[in-house]
Amino acid sequence: MLRQAPTQRIMSLYKHDSFTIDLNKIIAVYQDEDEGAVTIRTDDQRKIEVAASAPEAATELLNELSEQWEKSVGPLLRYGRHIYLTSAIYSIQVAGVEVYIYFRDHSVSFTLPDEQQALDLLGELTRRWEAAGMTE
Repeated sequence: MLRQAPTQRIMSLYKHDSFTIDLNKIIAVYQDEDEGAVTIRTDDQRKIEVAASAPEAATELLNELSEQWEKSVGPLLRYGRHIYLTSAIYSIQVAGVEVYIYFRDHSVSFTLPDEQQALDLLGELTRRWEAAGMTE
């Protein structure tokens, strides 16, 4: 009987001046409005905040990191300055004026001005999620 060697994912590292991270471990990257920091969430529930010199520098870091991340893992779901690994999403739901994106152990939410806008965002995110899944 032949045994197959276990398959291993190749580690893909993002190297920054102040940190190095395995891109395969990231499930979300975002920058809150006008913040001078980028937040990285990993598949083991770590939350890494990377401070930048200014909000513009944080946006640059967000764009650079997400570009390399997408090259490494495939299509991502983007909404504003929030970027998510499509395969890590369990569901997207709406409750009143809130839209929730659920992952295994946590969720993120966006508050919209009214319920119709929340439903519209649910539809938009669902279409993007589905389109990203078709290109994986």
